[in-house]
Amino acid sequence: MKWNDKDWVSEDQEFLPKRRVDNKISWQMPHIIGSFYSNKMNRVVEYHSLNECLFFFLLELDSSTVRYYVQPINIGIQFFDDQGNTKGWSHVPDVLVFKNGFVPLLYQIKEKGGPTTTTFEKCNFHCENYTNARGWHYSVVYPKVLPKAVQANIKFLEGFIQKRRNADKWIPEIIARLSQLRTESIINLASDFSHRIDPLHILPIIYHLIATGVFSFNLNERITEYTEISCFPFHTQFSMLFHDEEVMK
Repeated sequence: MKWNDKDWVSEDQEFLPKRRVDNKISWQMPHIIGSFYSNKMNRVVEYHSLNECLFFFLLELDSSTVRYYVQPINIGIQFFDDQGNTKGWSHVPDVLVFKNGFVPLLYQIKEKGGPTTTTFEKCNFHCENYTNARGWHYSVVYPKVLPKAVQANIKFLEGFIQKRRNADKWIPEIIARLSQLRTESIINLASDFSHRIDPLHILPIIYHLIATGVFSFNLNERITEYTEISCFPFHTQFSMLFHDEEVMK
């Protein structure tokens, strides 16, 4: 499915966050909570774990992800207690993703190796029923299973998605130069413009071109200024992380 042409007005209202990010119910194991400005959503996005933060950064970098909504829906879960009385609670999954080529994707973000409780199993069961009834897909995702180098690259590059001031002046020349060279280290490419501008001003623009999928590099090696880059499209490398069987269950 293609999602680029939607205006998202109704979804922006329907999938507003259904719970507030805090530590009130996590007194035994407090979460790391925070927020960041989403260039993709044009709003502040909150997270309540490093797993969530990492996964949301990945969504920001994946060019095939058009839109995503955190804590998007309430799913009612009912059960019978020992006396046969109907009990229940409302479960809020972590994120709903609209990604080109896919039906809407609902994710629960978890820490790998954590205990599998009956509550967790009930939540999965009801989430799967909910998504199946709507033609969506449900998955549990374990972002911190990704290699440490990949995690570091995601965190680093997310900070360069936003285009720097005066970048438009240099981007065509930088792309043209790397197209001529075919492959080059980041620092050497920046130094090619040293007769006109301090290379330190070119480096953020190069990182921006990597973060937005224009330039590519070996995602499995931690990026430095000596990393070799090329003009082959990079966006598919981020998309492929969604299909890692260790990450997505």
